[in-house]
Amino acid sequence: MDIGIIKALIKKYPVGAASIGLVLIMGGVLYVRNLSLSEQLESYNTQSEEAKKLAANITNSNQLEEHVRALAEANKTIDGRLVNPQDLAINLQYFYKIEADTGVKLLDARPVDARGGKSGAKGVFGAVQYNISLQGRYLQTLSFLRRLERGTYFCRVISANCGPAQSGQEKGTGETVMSLTVELLGRP
Repeated sequence: MDIGIIKALIKKYPVGAASIGLVLIMGGVLYVRNLSLSEQLESYNTQSEEAKKLAANITNSNQLEEHVRALAEANKTIDGRLVNPQDLAINLQYFYKIEADTGVKLLDARPVDARGGKSGAKGVFGAVQYNISLQGRYLQTLSFLRRLERGTYFCRVISANCGPAQSGQEKGTGETVMSLTVELLGRP
């Protein structure tokens, strides 16, 4: 089509030409606006998610100072219940105190690993393992075991063997011999 023909059509049909021009202009504006609208919608969704996170943080931070104090207190309590792997004498004294309190006779108590437990990543607690042999009445030996489990230090019983005393002098007296392998939770 030649430009002259287009000019002649516009002069012959000015209302139709103006309508077609207006439709083309409005179509272009709608296309550009639609592109802008999707970007704005995406921006709105991102900002909405961020606002939800901030609102949740504000709600959850109401008692943050109290929670930090409670965690610090719990850490102090846990730290107080950990053994120092290098303090072998103090650790053994713990078993002797339980012996005195329960009335059993501690036959043997020695650390299995003098290095202070298992090596691991920094910040991981170590375990100090002990082999313990004791003798006493059945209820006394169970009392010793309970005191270990509920005692000052965090303790895990790895193995426990219990039976009647076999030596000639204690045989038939109701004495029980117990062999334990325990781990005390230690500082890293």
